[in-house]
Amino acid sequence: MDDSPAREADGIAELQALLSALAYDLTRPRSHELLVAMAGMPVDRAGLALLRVLVDEGEPMRIGRIAERLGVRTPHVTRQVRELERQGLVVRVEEAADRRAQRITPTVRGLDTLARVDRAAQAMLTESLAGVTAHQIGDAIEVLRRISGHRRGRQAGEPPD
Repeated sequence: MDDSPAREADGIAELQALLSALAYDLTRPRSHELLVAMAGMPVDRAGLALLRVLVDEGEPMRIGRIAERLGVRTPHVTRQVRELERQGLVVRVEEAADRRAQRITPTVRGLDTLARVDRAAQAMLTESLAGVTAHQIGDAIEVLRRISGHRRGRQAGEPPD
């Protein structure tokens, strides 16, 4: 295999173009609509992102912390939490030490919604990757982890989270 600097640069340029196209496709409203229709769970993209943060954190979170994790302003999260509460996907829980303070946690329905959407996304991905070997998928995972780690400010060679 030719590992010349020019070939490497061409590969990186092609990877960048593919990542840009993929990011665009994954964030298109139509893609989201298809995914939630497959899952049978009507929730918007911002709501799914918020649910994912709560599930990844594994414990109830304050709105300000959710906003930090999502990289958005607190009022945006407050509005989103209200909508998710209305849908029965999250609830507010009081802190034992300070009853005025509240944290947000997903409900069983919220957990189920995220699980259904994830299963639908995995089904779409499985179909897209038909014929791709487990080794190739593993290589892709490693490349994407490196890119993701770099984007979050991790130094080269530092292990992923």
